[in-house]
Amino acid sequence: MKIIISLLITLLLLTGCNQSTVVNSENSITESTHNPTAQEMIAQDPNADIFQYKGVIYNNASNIGWVQQEELTAGEKVGMITQQYKDGPKFEDEMATKLPVGVEIFEPIKKSGPVLIVKLNGKEVRYLGLIEG
Repeated sequence: MKIIISLLITLLLLTGCNQSTVVNSENSITESTHNPTAQEMIAQDPNADIFQYKGVIYNNASNIGWVQQEELTAGEKVGMITQQYKDGPKFEDEMATKLPVGVEIFEPIKKSGPVLIVKLNGKEVRYLGLIEG
């Protein structure tokens, strides 16, 4: 019984430590989290290879092992890069930092997390959606 109680207390402590908090104007604590923005990604890495689709930033996943190991095939076309990012304008859907205008965006046939595929120079390149949860 002592072991079960100890595990429950440990679980509660770990769960509580994994939350970000913000104190609002009424001095009550509110939990807050958000998906990374393009501006945050570019500030962290000015050479970031990202694009935005449906409000989510997708980062080139060429160096992410689990994404590359997944058996994914491009399925339905869901969009296309319509603008390339330049310093200053707001980052919008279908805008990219590195991908050229006209590159098509595809959903994989078999879903495996927030992954999209672009076809660039005859090759499929996988991008991972940066989603906080």
